[in-house]
Amino acid sequence: MNYYNKIVQYSGYLASALFITIGFIVSYEVIARYVFNSPTIWVNEVSRFLQIWATYLALTYSFHKKDFIRITVIYDKLNESGKKVLDFISFIFILIFSSFVVYYGWLIAYDSLKVGRTSSTILDVPSFLTEFAIPLCFAFLVLRVILEIIKYFRDFIK
Repeated sequence: MNYYNKIVQYSGYLASALFITIGFIVSYEVIARYVFNSPTIWVNEVSRFLQIWATYLALTYSFHKKDFIRITVIYDKLNESGKKVLDFISFIFILIFSSFVVYYGWLIAYDSLKVGRTSSTILDVPSFLTEFAIPLCFAFLVLRVILEIIKYFRDFIK
């Protein structure tokens, strides 16, 4: 579990670094385009690629930090046991949804790899490289939710 927590932590750091990189390359594009009148051909696709990876890498990290969006109208009015029940119900929904995303995301990414699908831009990046972020990062989320469910049952038994 300790190795997994380190992977989750570093995925959050990597996501942050990717978002910062996006900021730099988009700033570079703005300067190149409007100051030097020399736009680039690569910034749009590279920033989109990095944004996809950064977003999905941050997924498990935000769940780990308990920073997911939560509707607190009812949640804040409950006692600790009520909050734990709602947390468990949300774990089940996240687990089911994420499992579907892993399965179907893998089918789409594998199909892209198998047929050699690429982006429709001048860089012609293999689609698999962006599509694989979805099943991989949601698989990390599934694992994290399973660990939270196990932790929930251990706390419940005590």
